Amino acid sequence: MRVINAEKLNRMETYIHDYAFNNNGDMPRLSAIMEYMGMSKATAYRYLLRLNEDGKIEYSGKGTLDLKDKKNSTRKYRSVRVPIYGSIICGSPEDEEQYNEGYLAVPEEWVDGDCFLLRARGDSMADAGIREGDLVLVRKTEDALDGQVVVALTEGGNTLKRLREENGKPVLYAENSTYSEQQRVIHPQELRIQGVALKVIKDIV
Repeated sequence: MRVINAEKLNRMETYIHDYAFNNNGDMPRLSAIMEYMGMSKATAYRYLLRLNEDGKIEYSGKGTLDLKDKKNSTRKYRSVRVPIYGSIICGSPEDEEQYNEGYLAVPEEWVDGDCFLLRARGDSMADAGIREGDLVLVRKTEDALDGQVVVALTEGGNTLKRLREENGKPVLYAENSTYSEQQRVIHPQELRIQGVALKVIKDIV
């Protein structure tokens, strides 16, 4: 019996849902799934059948692919357009000009308040699942809780980091196990929170 890789299975499910979100509920073709996953037809077929068995999708094995809970599909796939404002450094703070690259439709349920998207640069938040080129959905706010990933403006510019409070003072942490202690920790003299990260979007733009 061939083993199903759980990570690949989740990745396939995410791809199918992301595709539907951005294509008015339409499903991707098997050929598109094969290309995205780097799988043969037989392997993609096995994974689709497993998603069907797990109740994640509806797949007959004869080319018909759909999602569960069709009666709620209109609500499920309602989307809103969110502006993409350039890049944000995932590394040492530096100034990065923000400009509107356009808009991306995202699920309405993801959006909490006034939101925007920033494209990540660098690898300092790799262990938090944020990598070069990823889009980060950010809610505009000047307040953040200890432990949240924030867009922060410091004396060195803007950056994306994990916010911690130590001895009553804010500290910004990178999350990359290959970094030295000096690289991972920023003790800003000045700090202004510009937003809190809500979601990381990969491979759909």
